[in-house]
Amino acid sequence: MNLGNKIRELRRAQNLTQEQLAASLNISAQAVSKWEMGASYPDMTMIPTLAAFFKVSLDELFDFDVKNVEKEIEEIRLEFNKYFWSDFDKAEQILLDGLKSYPASVQLKTELFELYAYNADRGDEHINKAFELGSHIISVSQDVFCTCRTKANIIHIYKYLELEKGEEHYEDIRKIIETLPYMYPYMLNDRMRLSASHIKGEEGMQEAKVLRNIEWQELFIACDTVGHRYFEMEEYENAMASFQESVDVIERFMYPDKMGYDAYPIGGTHANHAITLLSIAACMHRLGRTDGMDALIDKAKHIYFDTYDQIELWDYEKTMTEMLTYFTKEYNNKKLDAYKPLDLSEIEKKIAKKKR
Repeated sequence: MNLGNKIRELRRAQNLTQEQLAASLNISAQAVSKWEMGASYPDMTMIPTLAAFFKVSLDELFDFDVKNVEKEIEEIRLEFNKYFWSDFDKAEQILLDGLKSYPASVQLKTELFELYAYNADRGDEHINKAFELGSHIISVSQDVFCTCRTKANIIHIYKYLELEKGEEHYEDIRKIIETLPYMYPYMLNDRMRLSASHIKGEEGMQEAKVLRNIEWQELFIACDTVGHRYFEMEEYENAMASFQESVDVIERFMYPDKMGYDAYPIGGTHANHAITLLSIAACMHRLGRTDGMDALIDKAKHIYFDTYDQIELWDYEKTMTEMLTYFTKEYNNKKLDAYKPLDLSEIEKKIAKKKR
């Protein structure tokens, strides 16, 4: 807290000594000295008196700059995002350090909870810690986006517990969803969309490109989601058509002059691309159409694994091994192993060679 420094600054601006300020406030000069050295703080009842004496707002007295705080929090979030998928410990520490400076920041707590949710496999103690943080965020948050994002990540943990531990949480998930608002009215007139529409030059162009990428991502996710609902209903023709729509959207907006990971407007989309191709293959298998399945599976493997040859990985072996596990799980969950066992021997050889 910079209160002591601010009192000194305001006192000197009015050419007052510590003794003169103390006399005006009917307190001891020693008390003023302790304030300015940071050895103690004014009593809460004295704060409005100080603000009135110096003719400043309470925010100014506490040297509180909302815009600067928001900027620093955003910088912490950007730094954290660099390590979200690659280094849990570093990502967590960045947020924990940020919360030491801004302990009331719901935004930083929301980021931390998402990190915990997407690493639910770290054990029961970790999951309990995550649920405790999520409950806290929901109880204190006045930001509808943070609240909804937190509830979505609670659902993510429940889905993990269902898939990996065989627990039943459908009713828990349903109850959470019933507490959520329909968000789309909030999104129609935000800063990004209005800037894209009304701000001229490069600034407006950058916002327009961000808007395009976000809407692109939402569209291919929406098509994929419709596909999954059809698949659950065993309407495989409709499911395959929806999955193909998702792939068409992804491929329509890939950068033609780039390769691998960099060919996608949003990093990580290669995984959506590859897994959706497996979903199409799964529909074909259910429909008894095996012609072309091998080509789809090979394409999915190429997209999913070869993209990482284009970027620097902090731990190539660890990342590729985790990817092997995830891809195999998706392949088997879609019952494609009933068509033929998954062969990832070439990828495993590449990892071994890289290790040497």
